[in-house]
Amino acid sequence: MGWWFDRPLHKALTFRWTDSAINEYFEHIRSEQERIPESIMTSMQNIDGKVTALLTHVSMMIAALGLVAPVVANSHLKEGIIVFEIAIYLLLAVGCLRCLNLFNIHRSPGKRPNLIAELHHEILLRRELYILCIRAATFITICLLVSLPAMYFW
Repeated sequence: MGWWFDRPLHKALTFRWTDSAINEYFEHIRSEQERIPESIMTSMQNIDGKVTALLTHVSMMIAALGLVAPVVANSHLKEGIIVFEIAIYLLLAVGCLRCLNLFNIHRSPGKRPNLIAELHHEILLRRELYILCIRAATFITICLLVSLPAMYFW
């Protein structure tokens, strides 16, 4: 069951791919994944789960700010504060999306002799970016809990 845009999307995503690259796509992914140690795969899955939860929180906070803004923001200063808070959450969303970025194992031609080193680098990047994002989300959410009632009663 395909959608009307599946064929053009497939063509766009595989633009400049050879027929053999398309035909061997799944085999290449399977063979590369077999080279990934279970501990690395588990670590990446754990990070994905945590980042997904954080991204859900960030999305809900952006939505909440959008709903609360008309009630709280009755001046340009208050509007600016809310826009700033939304912008911070949008930056956090970008950080979360980077943590969820797929590791492009299918795009490299041939074998990757440094696959484990690349995966170690990727895990380090994702974990540290997640730690930064979770701390920033905690801080901005606390600021939001203080600023919204203050702006409402001010």
